[in-house]
Amino acid sequence: MSERALEIAQLPDGTFAATFDDRSPAVAVASWADIRKLRARHRQEDHWPDGVLEAFVAAHGHPFDDWWASLDPQVQAGLLVDIDGPVPAAYADAVKRSLRSEPGRDGLRVDGSNFTAQVRDYLRAAAARA
Repeated sequence: MSERALEIAQLPDGTFAATFDDRSPAVAVASWADIRKLRARHRQEDHWPDGVLEAFVAAHGHPFDDWWASLDPQVQAGLLVDIDGPVPAAYADAVKRSLRSEPGRDGLRVDGSNFTAQVRDYLRAAAARA
């Protein structure tokens, strides 16, 4: 992992940009996919100044939204039954498939047979929206 962080900033016009190297210009970021691509390419962790992460989430959604939307409605409903328990066996394969391309840096992963605390928090919020 690089010692430098992927610096995300909100520009005066409300858009967002990321800097990964002082020798390169900032790169516009308009989605979580953009953030994940830069993280992977430059092997860096994010650094979000106060309020910028919240503004990015307000503009572009939660980092787990794409993953959640990729799951079948039946799987989504099954995962909301017992949020603090293990991933239901009936949905374990679907969850594993859905997480194959996720690096887990946002906490989007399974530890053993349980979701991380970040995923459980997201699932609680999804249950409240449902």
